[in-house]
Amino acid sequence: MTYLFVGAGQAGGAIVDSVFDYTDDSLLGLFDSADISTLGRPLVFNSTMRDLQNLSNVPPEDQYGVAEQHGLVQGTEPGFEEMVTGGFGRNPVDADEVMAEHAPQIQTILGEKFDPSFANDAGGAAFDDAPEDEVDDPVDGDSLEDDEPAGTGPEPAVEPTGSGVQFAFLFLGLGGGTGCGIGPHLAREIKAFTDGRTKVVAVAVLPNTQNADAVGESDDDEDDVSAGRQAWNARYGLDRLEDEVDGIVLVDNQRISYLDSAGGEFGEYNEYVAASIYDLVAGPVLSGIDPSAVDGIDTPDIDVRDIVTSLSFGVAGEESEPGYAAIGRSVTMTQSLPGYLLPFVGKRDIDSAALSRLSAAKQTLAKADVEDAQKAISLIRAPKANLGSGGHSVEIGTVKRYLEGTSNLSEVNLGVAMSDRNLASVTTLLTYRREDLDRLADIEAAAEAYEAETEELLT
Repeated sequence: MTYLFVGAGQAGGAIVDSVFDYTDDSLLGLFDSADISTLGRPLVFNSTMRDLQNLSNVPPEDQYGVAEQHGLVQGTEPGFEEMVTGGFGRNPVDADEVMAEHAPQIQTILGEKFDPSFANDAGGAAFDDAPEDEVDDPVDGDSLEDDEPAGTGPEPAVEPTGSGVQFAFLFLGLGGGTGCGIGPHLAREIKAFTDGRTKVVAVAVLPNTQNADAVGESDDDEDDVSAGRQAWNARYGLDRLEDEVDGIVLVDNQRISYLDSAGGEFGEYNEYVAASIYDLVAGPVLSGIDPSAVDGIDTPDIDVRDIVTSLSFGVAGEESEPGYAAIGRSVTMTQSLPGYLLPFVGKRDIDSAALSRLSAAKQTLAKADVEDAQKAISLIRAPKANLGSGGHSVEIGTVKRYLEGTSNLSEVNLGVAMSDRNLASVTTLLTYRREDLDRLADIEAAAEAYEAETEELLT
C-alpha cells in the first residue's frame, strides 16, 4: 500500500516537507516512529524555485517546477533553475490556465513512479490538451472557456492501473496563486490515473482575511496582496477543489494571526499540522496494537478508509460530497522528571476528559463551533502502560463519550495506537458541512465585496 503526499505551492510543499521529517531521528521529536517513507511518497509542485530550494526532506527527483513555457519540470532536469523562474503573481486563474495546458504530464509523472506498465511514448501527448472551465478573473477580466474538464481526451495506449496508490493527501494554500490554481488539476489527474480508485483528501490552508475591506496592495510587503483578494482566491480554490476530492481538512492561518510574531509562527504551525496528520494517518499503520499484547483492553482500530468516510457525506452506494473538517491534537506527558531517571516512580495522572476537550479546542479553524460538527474521528496514542484503567491511563470510554457528544449524526470512529515515548496524545478530526462554518461564510462575503469593488474600479 502506498500513500501519496502531494504538496502544491509554497504552503502545501512546506507541510509535506514537515510530514517527511518523521524518520527515526525525527527533528520534531514528538514521538519515535518508523520512517514515513516506508508508508508513503512525497511529490511537490511549485512555480517558484526559491520555495523548492527550502525543502529539506523531499528529494529533487520528487520536486516539479510549474513553468508556463516548459510545463512540469523535474528538479533533476538540467537547467531547472533557468526554466522555473517565477510564480503566478498570486493569481490562481493564471496558474489554472497553465496547469490545464500541461495537466496530461501529471499522468506521465505518476506512471513513471508508480506503474512501470504505464506507457506514454509521447511524454503525455497521448492526451488532448483541454482548456479549463470558463472563469472570469476579477482583476483583468480574462476568461477561460471549456466544455469538459482538463486532462480528458483519448485514452493512453496502455490503460493506467496505478495500483500502488490507494490514498492521496493533497496539501495546498488557498490565498495565493500556485497551490490554489493547480491543486484541483492534481486531484483530478491522480484519480484519473487510478481509474477513480484512489481517494483524495485535501489539506487546504486558508489565508488570514481579517480587515478584508482593502482592495489594493498591502503597504507592509510588496509581495503581499489584500485580504479581499486572498478571500477571492480562497473561494475560487474551494469551489473547484470540492468537485475533485473526497474530503477537505482546513488549516486556518487566522488561528495564529493574533500573535505579534505570527510571521515567524508558520513553521511551528506547519509542524503542528504535520504531526496531527502523521499521527492520524500513519499512527495506526506503523504503531498499531497487537491485541494479545494488551490482553483485556479494548483497543479499537481506525484506518485511512475510516478517515475518508468521516470526511464525506453520503450513503454507501450513492454519490457522496466532501465535508469540511478541522484537526486538533493535544499531548500530555505520562512521566514526571523523576520517572525518566528511576523506574516505577514518577507516573503522572492523565485527565482524559481534558485531553479530549483540548484536542477539539485546538482545531485548525477559526470560529468553528464544536456543537455544529456532524462527524468525528480520533486516535489515541500512548505507551502500553498507559492503556487500561486507572488514573495513569487514557480512558478510552471517556474520549469516545466526548466525541459522541460532538457528532450530530452520531458517527464516531475511535482508534488506539502505541507510542514509544512517555507521551499520551489525542488527535481529532471534526467534520462540518460547508454551510455550517461561519469562517467560510466570512470568506464568501469578503470575496463578493472584493469582486464588486474591483469591477467598480475597472469600470
